[in-house]
Amino acid sequence: MSDNPNHRSIHIKTNPTGGGLGIIAALGFSLILINTFIPEVPLSKDLPYFLVCAIIISFLGVLDDIFEIRGIHKSIIIFFVAISAVILTGPVTSLPGFYSSINLPYLAGLIGSVLWIFVCINGINFMDGANGLMASFMFLATSSLTIIAFILGAVTTMIMGLTLCFSLLGLLPFNFGNNSKIFAGDTGSLLTGFIFSLSALLLVKETDNLDLLYVGPLLILPFLSDIFITMLGRVRLGGSFFSAHKSHLYQALIAQSISHTRVSLAYLVAGIFFSSLTIFCVIKEIRISMWILLISIVLAASVRYFIKRDIMLKHISKGL
Repeated sequence: MSDNPNHRSIHIKTNPTGGGLGIIAALGFSLILINTFIPEVPLSKDLPYFLVCAIIISFLGVLDDIFEIRGIHKSIIIFFVAISAVILTGPVTSLPGFYSSINLPYLAGLIGSVLWIFVCINGINFMDGANGLMASFMFLATSSLTIIAFILGAVTTMIMGLTLCFSLLGLLPFNFGNNSKIFAGDTGSLLTGFIFSLSALLLVKETDNLDLLYVGPLLILPFLSDIFITMLGRVRLGGSFFSAHKSHLYQALIAQSISHTRVSLAYLVAGIFFSSLTIFCVIKEIRISMWILLISIVLAASVRYFIKRDIMLKHISKGL
């Protein structure tokens, strides 16, 4: 499996994309070891069904890496897998407000929960373009989620997060840096997005604390802000949501001859800030309403917008 350069690529040579197979193998092997040698670990009874969903997502990624499935077809499959996962975990039925919870109709909660998983899977897949970017950032975010799960005693969330952490850690030495040897490909990025987004919902279910809904989005806020502002820009210009493109901030930075390593490190620094903030809020039991989270997303998206605009203005001035 390999990624051949095309009009949207930021690489000039063919890159192997089989790293995701290693992520699948590491996840499966870790869970088998835990089930065999530590059977007393109180894992969720729904875990086997979650793993079936993960296998479907992984298989979709393998097929896409080999045959390049059309975006709309891939999104339909992801959508149905997301629905299945949400029905198993149970949809979010209320949101934390400033002073009290905001109750949601079942259908609204189902749609919102499905969209969270859908956006994470597709968004993290979009961000797997620069050497080490997706793997390093998601290793940090998943490590933070695992620490939070450990603090709160959410065992299944912690185990899923821990296995994903070690899987990404095994990929990083071969993926990070300007001379990357292999990419996670759709196989790895789709699976990473699914495991992370599902684990964030499981954290809420295991702790029975809807106030923790902010944890998942806040941990990956640098990614989410880039994804949302890029998609809004494409819709405004009449572009397709499903078609491949090179409009993300990291792609614009690399186009300005900033190295893959520096770009990945910049996202990592932003990730460290938001991971630290999230863990601090959990430890101090600081209640974050969805309004504050939305404001944070808008602010982060605004920073991304102005950085991208500055890059475009510099590019135009050089052309003149």
